Amino acid sequence: MPQQQIVQQVDDGPFAYLDGTLCIDRLPLGRMLAGVGTPAYVYSTDAVAGAYRRISDAFEPIGGRVHYAVKAGGNLALLRRLVRLGSGFEVVSGGELTRVLRAGGDPAATVFSGVGKTRAELAMAVGNEVTVHVESTDELDALELVAAELERGATFALRANPDVGVDTHPHLATGHDEAKFGVPVALARELLERAASGAWPHLQAVGVHVHVGSQLPDPQPLVEGTRVALDLIEAGRAAGLRLDRVDVGGGLPVDYGGGAAPGPEVFARALAPLVDGRGVLLQVEPGRAVVARAGALVAGVLYRKHRPAGRMLVLDTGMHHLIRPALYGAGHRVLPLQQASSAAPTELVGPICESTDVLGVAELPDLAPGELVAILDAGAYGMAMASNYNAQPRPAEVVVEDGVARLARRRETWQEQLVWEYERDSAMPVLPSRALRQLTRIDDTAEFKIVDEDLIEQDR
Repeated sequence: MPQQQIVQQVDDGPFAYLDGTLCIDRLPLGRMLAGVGTPAYVYSTDAVAGAYRRISDAFEPIGGRVHYAVKAGGNLALLRRLVRLGSGFEVVSGGELTRVLRAGGDPAATVFSGVGKTRAELAMAVGNEVTVHVESTDELDALELVAAELERGATFALRANPDVGVDTHPHLATGHDEAKFGVPVALARELLERAASGAWPHLQAVGVHVHVGSQLPDPQPLVEGTRVALDLIEAGRAAGLRLDRVDVGGGLPVDYGGGAAPGPEVFARALAPLVDGRGVLLQVEPGRAVVARAGALVAGVLYRKHRPAGRMLVLDTGMHHLIRPALYGAGHRVLPLQQASSAAPTELVGPICESTDVLGVAELPDLAPGELVAILDAGAYGMAMASNYNAQPRPAEVVVEDGVARLARRRETWQEQLVWEYERDSAMPVLPSRALRQLTRIDDTAEFKIVDEDLIEQDR
């Protein structure tokens, strides 16, 4: 008869110690990564599904729909799981939209946000019938021009800046009057009236978008922002527009200390009386609340430093893979993969040549080179913000679903970082100012022909 395992749950997420070994969905992290190596991001898509369902169940009774914020984490495996769950999506770039479409996401259930969309991105949105969240008068003009050139109609929601303060990190507040996002309320009213009068004939206004910030401590800022959006909805309807949706952005919080943050039910209850009877579809855009708890960054110890100031461990990961501590002063829980009887404060640093490459301080045993740690709550804004700084490769990604682990993204190599660069100085000539933007490769070499306005070919 098999012995009963000793299970110590870490929190309400997928991580737990089984007989002293840290596991994700009961799979030992160390054994899982033996052939993958570290650093590696590991996610439980079952935990993602659980978080999604909780948010969806909270908002569905009040006419709400979830549009997952892809910027939090755009791994194709995670997106495919969300597609199967029926999620909509919020994207902020052509690259994110490409990922959603590749994962099988419904363009009609996708919205395109962001203050700096290019003409190519607007064309991609229009061509795929994705609703654009417009953030300036110039963007409305650009969207009209693109739609006219494509001879297509386009739908948009107007993002308004509600001028609502939030008690959160300054870099996470997006709804105050100095933020770069959206347009002031007075201008929003004016633009809706212009849209109703036919100023942009290829565009159809469908709603209003607001987003007050991330890591909301309570529902009140969201309520204030929603009131502003609903007032604009009524103003637009009075002008003759058929506005049927209000998008209140994301902001649902996660407690990075492992505790319980206000859940989606709290925010849904606060919004219920505002949207009741208003004839609007309520769109919410959670990102962090869906994926943060589901992921961890597993790293290996390279070296130990026992200093007068205290113990330090140098890891094989750092700010280039998890920038949140350096960018926001964020704290992440860090656990050893094997439980120990004693622990002491330990500073965790990475290999990057920056003084800010510090991942935090954690209570850890005296780990030796080669031993592993897991940096928890890294499913959101972890791999999504990873870089190649110091020419470091980005890590692998592993997903666990229904008790099976598989490699979702292999680790980059040093050599792969060179594929975008030309080996010879003359391989990519700088175009003359009068030249058309037309380059033609000659045979299979790295040589090009430039065609100028006079159609005179010049060999380069």
